[in-house]
Amino acid sequence: MLLRTRVLCYTVHTPRGINFDLSADDAIRRIQDKYGRRWLGAQLDYLRLETPSKEFLPFYLCSGRIHASFVGNVSYSVNTTSGDDKSARSSTRYVSTSLQTLDSVFEENKTQIYAGYKYNVAHVHHALRGDQLSYSLRKMYEVDTTGAIINLFEQSTGTMLKFVEMEVRQQAEETARSLVRSFHPSADSVTVEFKEFAFHLDDVTPTFVPCFVVKAEYDAERYTLYVSGLNGHVGGPYLLNSVYIARTTALATLAAALLLVPNKVAGFFFGSVACVATYYAAFFAARWYPVMRRNWNRQKRERLRRENLGLDQAGYRPNTSSQRIQQEYRSSTYWDTHAYQQRRHTGSHGPRSASSSSSSPYSSFSAHSVADPLGYYRALGLHGDESVNEIRSAYRRIVLKQHPDVGGSSEAMVKANEAYRVLRDPKRRAAYDQS
Repeated sequence: MLLRTRVLCYTVHTPRGINFDLSADDAIRRIQDKYGRRWLGAQLDYLRLETPSKEFLPFYLCSGRIHASFVGNVSYSVNTTSGDDKSARSSTRYVSTSLQTLDSVFEENKTQIYAGYKYNVAHVHHALRGDQLSYSLRKMYEVDTTGAIINLFEQSTGTMLKFVEMEVRQQAEETARSLVRSFHPSADSVTVEFKEFAFHLDDVTPTFVPCFVVKAEYDAERYTLYVSGLNGHVGGPYLLNSVYIARTTALATLAAALLLVPNKVAGFFFGSVACVATYYAAFFAARWYPVMRRNWNRQKRERLRRENLGLDQAGYRPNTSSQRIQQEYRSSTYWDTHAYQQRRHTGSHGPRSASSSSSSPYSSFSAHSVADPLGYYRALGLHGDESVNEIRSAYRRIVLKQHPDVGGSSEAMVKANEAYRVLRDPKRRAAYDQS
């Protein structure tokens, strides 16, 4: 039985980007070079390319650790001969290794996930993935986005985890097979069976990768080609020269008929009839094969989009109901520099009117009661879930009303000062809340 676990505590870094190193003309030349040298590939005279679209595609670059235990299964071919050397027999011998442990890592240069549904995943991965991505990251303000389309992240980190697990598992299988192969170099086949598989995702870097998206028309059908703006790798469907394939198939059919039929005249006649049928069959098969694959991939992407619709709504941002977000909000000074987003003061909220959540983007947070052993929150008229700026505002209101210079109570002011000294410091406040 396979035990599979995932550790979900990881860091999502701020987005990064990569600059374009190629021009649109370079992208066209790379496409022509690739499709022009394929055997029975597309005929360039009939391949019409539109102006490349300069785009940034979203990727997740991930790194972490792997822990797994596995058993290797090895097979050997054994040939035996009889004593008189007149007969030979072949058999297969199977060997299973003892339980092995694998502790490894996966890096950003190998674990790269396209975070969108707009384009063909396999073609995008083929064109854009590479070791260079993790070494070319720049902060977004350093990336030249002039005239480029920035495609936003469509997949959430929750959806990303499913694809990361598949990628990491494949890497672990390759590493495990290499380990078993090192002890059985002459084995005919090596397979591994995981008994336990766990990975810990440490870091995720959302990255905008440069890509030239080129619309192409071939055989009256439209296709999408992808050229990396970093190294010029090309990804796209395998376009076929249907005429050449049909001619080759017809000639092969005629030659086979001449070889198989003893009567050459009859063989030529039947071969001529058969080659006409195989010509049209091969022609339409070569013409419609890329089309069927394109349509199937589109349906697959749409199905995947629908399956992950619920997870993908939050993007790569943390969930707003998470404990981390609440803690950051309580210790945040965001409101000091964004006064226009201050919460509205309404008299219906009594002493907590300054902390009304009616106009806050964090209105989904529910008020929660905290321990108040010394009455610090009560002294400032608070409930315990306010931000740093709200505590400051409450203290200022008390100073205006309770300071002795304006006829207030000295005892109330002393209590407010003591409470403010503790609650304005996030560390001291956290210790007070836990006391």
